[in-house]
Amino acid sequence: MVALVSDEAVREAVKARLLDMAEVLTVEAGYAATFKDQVYSALLHHVRAKFLNGSSLGLAERAEVDFAWKMLLQVQAKVGAIPGLVAGVIEYGN
Repeated sequence: MVALVSDEAVREAVKARLLDMAEVLTVEAGYAATFKDQVYSALLHHVRAKFLNGSSLGLAERAEVDFAWKMLLQVQAKVGAIPGLVAGVIEYGN
């Protein structure tokens, strides 16, 4: 059986996952979790450019949002694997 998830629910799930990712990546980089906002902003900008055709999370097509959701773990792994990337975002902006 396929469960149907509302547009709003999937968009909120992507946002929540990005916030969680930002906090994890910030702490793993050795910074206080209070710096996660800068990392979240950079992650959101990246996801918009790569998966949402430049649209905001609220205006993107549902298929794009679904694809972004599927790609989030890969994004986290790749960002976390680049030495100094998260620190650079925090120290110098996104």
